[in-house]
Amino acid sequence: MPPMQEFASAKINLTLEILGRRSDGYHELRSLVAFAQDVGDRLTMTSNVPALTKVEGPFANALGHANLVDATVETLTRILPNVILEGLTLEKNLPVAAGIGGGSADAAAALRLLSAAHPEIAGLDLPKIARTLGADVPICLHSRSAIMTGIGEEIHDLDLPGEIFAILANPLIDVPSNKTAEVFRLLAAPPLPADVKAEKPPLLSSFGEVIRYAATRGNALETPARQLFPQIGVMLSELAKLPRCRLAQLSGAGPTCFALFDTQQAAANGVRILKAIQPGWWVAATRLI
Repeated sequence: MPPMQEFASAKINLTLEILGRRSDGYHELRSLVAFAQDVGDRLTMTSNVPALTKVEGPFANALGHANLVDATVETLTRILPNVILEGLTLEKNLPVAAGIGGGSADAAAALRLLSAAHPEIAGLDLPKIARTLGADVPICLHSRSAIMTGIGEEIHDLDLPGEIFAILANPLIDVPSNKTAEVFRLLAAPPLPADVKAEKPPLLSSFGEVIRYAATRGNALETPARQLFPQIGVMLSELAKLPRCRLAQLSGAGPTCFALFDTQQAAANGVRILKAIQPGWWVAATRLI
């Protein structure tokens, strides 16, 4: 039998609203999140011998020695010390610290893969474990379009209408290890108002409604992220100029940006154009799920 595998889809924040800074120091947010159908990392179960995760792929060296897959394995081992976990190989295809949830998606994929192999793990509260691993791990465990609220732990299902295609672009620049913290420091969000009310998930019945919703809500982290990474402005400009691009925005704390298209052919043409203009960038096209 072939080895068990799990795909770790790239996460795209189609919107990212920061509602305010909570008393515990975390930031309350609201985000429309989607995932890439075929762009992401891949985990493979390799043996019955427990070991540190083997990392390979185009961005393996950028990951360094620490990764969230090992952190996931360590957490499960603490919870279930008598369960011997298999070795894992991580194929690292996504840029590191890119704003598309690569590490979080890897951790979520490890939870799904190991729970499929071990009934003891499948019986655990995996969303609760995911929350201990990182703010984006719960939504990556879900790995489908949704509205994410709270600090990322509250997930409300939302089906995207029809087919929506995206181009992801990253300038492959050096990113500091404290990138997200620095972006939030520059944002300087005010305290969370006491009267913030929960919103019902939007009803998005067409591609045009998705575009209007995303354009109106935007990404609150774009301005501070552009202070750290001026290349974001160049990326957004190049993406917006692509034929049939309907929207170009930043994902997460960046520096990856995305552009939305209504056909697969339009996205594929955009990738060809962008790679010719910016051959040093990482560029990929995908369908959103």
